Amino acid sequence: MSIDRRFWKGTLTESYAPRWPCPSCTMGVLRLKRETLHYRETAESRRSHYDEHLDITDVAFAFSALLECNRCSGKISCCGVGGYELVDDINGEGKVHFDHQLYFVPKYFSTPMEIFRPSARCPNTVKEQLRNSFAVFFCDLGAAANHVRQCLEEILSDAGIQSRNSRGKFVSLKTRIKSFGDRDQENADRAHALRWIGNFGSHPQALTKDDLFDAYEILEVLLEDIYVGHQRSVQQMVEQINKTRGPRR
Repeated sequence: MSIDRRFWKGTLTESYAPRWPCPSCTMGVLRLKRETLHYRETAESRRSHYDEHLDITDVAFAFSALLECNRCSGKISCCGVGGYELVDDINGEGKVHFDHQLYFVPKYFSTPMEIFRPSARCPNTVKEQLRNSFAVFFCDLGAAANHVRQCLEEILSDAGIQSRNSRGKFVSLKTRIKSFGDRDQENADRAHALRWIGNFGSHPQALTKDDLFDAYEILEVLLEDIYVGHQRSVQQMVEQINKTRGPRR
């Protein structure tokens, strides 16, 4: 299932938070507790007041707030940065009106958000690395990509692809994926794509959120195909029905 990228790029205002799913109960959505939102201008931003070319959109804040689940009433804290953005609106006379609105970008959640939910059949070692990736997604894209790479390592280990050779030396991820391809080339191709993104984790300045969203979407399909196999089983049914030109018997 495709990830709603704009949703996960959403920001908070003084009265609104995106309807992020509660990572604790997984059934409710999080709402901003307005009275807990606190923000202050950063020291670096205050120092810039001496710049005669300073614009209000150059002002930067640090913020913290609590989010509450509308179902389980669980509380999650978040913190990050903020500022002013220029917004436009149409007044009653049909004229465009410009104004500045505060916005806040979360960098850390006390409980990691689930950008997608892996199958219950997925090994705990893989889930742990995926959770670690989600935990740093909003603040450290390089680390998030590295944890995606670790997900791959755990998937291959679960598949029986050894991480060390007969002499006890580590086997490269590329070589392990190639061995996996001998039995499942389609998922090996997906794994190679994830490996490339994971490699860029060492060069975080080259990564964007969309790069990680690409990785998560590929990883979601990979996990679904390996541990659930719904897509593969449906394809087998399709091939059998088309071959017999009628219902399966």
